[in-house]
Amino acid sequence: MRRIVIREAAVYLLLLVTLALLMHPDLLGSTARFSQMAERGNYLHPLFYAGLIYLVLLLLRGILRLLLRLFGRPAGASRRHSANSFEMIS
Repeated sequence: MRRIVIREAAVYLLLLVTLALLMHPDLLGSTARFSQMAERGNYLHPLFYAGLIYLVLLLLRGILRLLLRLFGRPAGASRRHSANSFEMIS
């Protein structure tokens, strides 16, 4: 469970940084954007928008997982082939 939380937090942070840099490419060059954000008091909008996109991606991942479970391989099939499943040709 801890591994899943860490992975999902990493996905969210990567999404947050990517969206911030795509929307505001001047973040890399100057600090004027940070001072404007502090003056206006709009600290939460990047977290809100990244959260919305994250929820959409989570929903799409869930639908894809459900479709793969419904139409994918049978429930008893494993992902790896064991050494006993291959026929020996002599």
